[in-house]
Amino acid sequence: MKRNNLLFCGALTLGGALSFSLLTFGGCSFAQTGKDSPLYGIEVRETETELSPGAKRAYAYLIYSRALAGEDEAGLLRAAPLLRAADAPPQVWLEGAVWLMTRGTPAVLPFAGEAVAACGDNVSLHLIYAEALAANGLSEKALQLMRDYLQRHPDAIDARLELALLLVKCSRFEEAEKILLAITGKERTSMVDYYHARALIGMQRNDEAVEHLKAAVRENPTFTEAILELAYIYERRSDYAKARALYERLLQRNVSPDKIVLRLISLSLRMKQPEKALSYVKFGPDNDAFRITAAGLFMEERHYLQAEGLLKQVAASGRAAADVYLLLADLSFEQRRNLAQACQWLDKVPAEEGDRALLLRAQLYAQDNQWDKALEYLRQGVAAYPDQAIFGLMEIRMLYARDKKEEAWKAAEQARNRWPADEDIAFIYGSMLDEQGKKKEALAVMEQIIRDHPKSHAALNYVGYTLAEQGRDLDRALELLRRADELDPNQAYIIDSLAWAYFKKGNMDEALKEIRRAVAGGGSIDPAIWEHYGDIAARAGLKDEARKAYNNALAGKPANAADIEKKLSQL
Repeated sequence: MKRNNLLFCGALTLGGALSFSLLTFGGCSFAQTGKDSPLYGIEVRETETELSPGAKRAYAYLIYSRALAGEDEAGLLRAAPLLRAADAPPQVWLEGAVWLMTRGTPAVLPFAGEAVAACGDNVSLHLIYAEALAANGLSEKALQLMRDYLQRHPDAIDARLELALLLVKCSRFEEAEKILLAITGKERTSMVDYYHARALIGMQRNDEAVEHLKAAVRENPTFTEAILELAYIYERRSDYAKARALYERLLQRNVSPDKIVLRLISLSLRMKQPEKALSYVKFGPDNDAFRITAAGLFMEERHYLQAEGLLKQVAASGRAAADVYLLLADLSFEQRRNLAQACQWLDKVPAEEGDRALLLRAQLYAQDNQWDKALEYLRQGVAAYPDQAIFGLMEIRMLYARDKKEEAWKAAEQARNRWPADEDIAFIYGSMLDEQGKKKEALAVMEQIIRDHPKSHAALNYVGYTLAEQGRDLDRALELLRRADELDPNQAYIIDSLAWAYFKKGNMDEALKEIRRAVAGGGSIDPAIWEHYGDIAARAGLKDEARKAYNNALAGKPANAADIEKKLSQL
């Protein structure tokens, strides 16, 4: 249709140009219009100074068609006022608006706005304009557009659904539900039930949402979005069998097989059925990327044998990426402690990824307690990859872990000189200064890290806690620790520092709140955190809470157990 329009418009334009040329030529060359004139008997009209309505329409469609054919957004915007002047039908506007919308460009806003203004109350154009407004961060304007439309057309079911959907997207679930509850009878389609479920899910009313989703799927068994939403709810409920049945239903219809197969693998692994999970792999795409992703799911659930099998399939193709060989090396060592086989896989890593292979080789030798060999590989890395600070960092940590503190300190000084801008090298250097009792120098290093790397949560925590411990500049200490907590949330050691700063400032309510949060995550809690808990609770007069905290600290066998026992006896 586009091609026919374009040819038709071109014919009109060419015809108009030819007529104008002939008239002009005649006016210049023939002064007579008598019997001897070539124009004798032909009525010669005055030259038109304005295009006729038909010509205007043809010109507008020409600009519009060229813009669409050439994927020219600017051209389409130039066509908009011409289309409006030519009284173009809604379908033309809709085609242009949908094209712009699918491109995700903000140019859809002026075009769709012009379309709505030109075509009055066309519901389709109002719907796409509302979607465009919402997609470009103008949700309130989109809502008002649909509300105004519904005032003029209260029975427009599509407009009511659009308003409800926009309200759901804006997290205004209660308003959306009111609109959807009012839709009854024959108007209550599967789409209404689906949107109603979305609103209920937003209000954490999942049980009610399930019933609406079931209703939507009963009415429309191929309703993909409703089936997916229902499967997600079953997953969150740990009702894996029902979720898997729904995903299999979608797989039979070949709906996003890559994503659906991965969901089925993940569910089966959570159901402790690794072989069933493996059976789904053949339904996924036949490419390396999919197999690597699937292997990752098996590794997460510690089903290393299946993961290794999938990765070996990729490696056998002869086109494997470096990650495949690195993972196979890691698996060979983790599964069978077979260092020789792991190194064989590392030998296959392409030369351009040699730094990663060398680093993993060093780590595997360290895990095999061949420390000298591991250090040798790290030092090779320092020489071969001078821009890779990770080799120097690992050398320091490896020496420190073996209690070779003097060598570790020497390596830290060398690394600091070699990579002065590296955040991790600077932090470990400052930490070692602190351990040596050089608190002032350590603090200066950490302050420099904050200046150079404002998002270094570790340095923010160090400086904040140090200031709190020294009882100075407590407002700044709190500011730094709040930032650290935002950058790396739910870290017990950072929350403990924050609690300690509040404690030092005398704000016991906040100190208690934060220290309780520090231990709420469970797991292994450092005895020092429990000791702080005891100190804060004791100061607040909560003796039972303080006693429990001190006992938890002692259970961790801290070096200062005698001091904690003394505090406990004084309660």
